[in-house]
Amino acid sequence: MTPITPMTPFSPVSPTAEAPALARRRRVYMFAVGAGTLLVFLGSLVASPHDLYLRSFGPVLVLLGLADLWWLWSRRPLHVAEYGGYAVLAAATMAQIALLSLLPVPPGLYPNSSPYWTLVCTCIIGFLALPPRWAWGANLALLSVCLLVPWLTLSAYAFDHPLLFLRLQGSVLIVNVLLGSMVTLRTQIVETGRSEQTMRVLAFTDPLTGLPNRRAVSPAVEALLADHQRGVPGTLHLIDIDHFKHINDEHGHDVGDLVLMDVARLLSACVTLPGDALPTVGRWGGEEFIVIMPGTDRTLSQRRATALLQEFRRSSWPHGLKVTVSIGSSTVATDDTFGTLLFRADQALYRAKAAGRDQVVLAQET
Repeated sequence: MTPITPMTPFSPVSPTAEAPALARRRRVYMFAVGAGTLLVFLGSLVASPHDLYLRSFGPVLVLLGLADLWWLWSRRPLHVAEYGGYAVLAAATMAQIALLSLLPVPPGLYPNSSPYWTLVCTCIIGFLALPPRWAWGANLALLSVCLLVPWLTLSAYAFDHPLLFLRLQGSVLIVNVLLGSMVTLRTQIVETGRSEQTMRVLAFTDPLTGLPNRRAVSPAVEALLADHQRGVPGTLHLIDIDHFKHINDEHGHDVGDLVLMDVARLLSACVTLPGDALPTVGRWGGEEFIVIMPGTDRTLSQRRATALLQEFRRSSWPHGLKVTVSIGSSTVATDDTFGTLLFRADQALYRAKAAGRDQVVLAQET
């Protein structure tokens, strides 16, 4: 007997759905980390003897950047690289601003803005890598430290050109708030889209078997009727599991659910043959299933339904059960509607069950 591999209940979220997005993020991070590491390395080579930050922290940042690149390239967990990169950049930015605030600053026309634009880049990574609430909390804390330290230390870095320095800090603050708002809005839009997609899937899918439900198979039937107008035959099968109530009563609903899932798998695997037009298999309700088969005339319909009965007979089922089905089949006729086509299939199914079940009955031609 042919064993049936159990189906798993339908899940609206595919485990591989985000793989392409994660791969793109990984490539973007590799480019950004590689470019940043190269810039720090070149900056360290040409740094003046007075640039204590680059001469002291540059080699450390290069090593950490190379480690991050290796982590990304070896396809290790992406969130570790994101969180680690954010922490390193945040620490480096605070260290640079602290050094500029505590050490004598060479006089100049404008305050050194480079650490604050590094701060912007760090906050961008925070908004992209961290959950929204964490990102806002971490970035606001980082901004508070970096904006207040130069003033609290009464440093020449802030007080040599206080208005220019305030303008610089204000620009950085505004840019970060705008970026954070945009990222938050985008996140909300994406989550709303995912929720809507999940609701659409749930609305058109049977949650137990993963098959299309009544609402979802209707377009396939309408297409079958439209094909008939162009001279293409088509058939609708209604399939009912024999004595399913007895299976539920005798073995429990858990076993009944296993049978339903296995029937769905078997139908999905058996109704398609090489070269055939793609059929639609759906759960019609309870223990009833529907199969819409385009390009199938009355003779081929009977042959395919009979082969399906044989497949059910020789398959093995949960708990050693014997599971058979009755099939009512109707071929599209002139002036058919969804209702008339379904009615004839339902009448044929009724006759199949009345005649002893485990058989196929073709609806009378009109």
